Amino acid sequence: MEKQLTLRIENLTDEQVLREFVKRFDCDGAILVYKSDDMEAGFGRWSNKSGRKWVNGILKTLKQ
Repeated sequence: MEKQLTLRIENLTDEQVLREFVKRFDCDGAILVYKSDDMEAGFGRWSNKSGRKWVNGILKTLKQ
């Protein structure tokens, strides 16, 4: 049976949520992108050089 992962995100900032995601899922990088009314925002977090390159490449593409 698969182990279900839980992630408590109450009372955390967006950046803290993203940092916890990268840590919990042991991934190279992650990006949080969201839209609220007329505002769009996004940022990334990485754990190594490969993740940094990936995050920066994706964010550049999204900004176009």
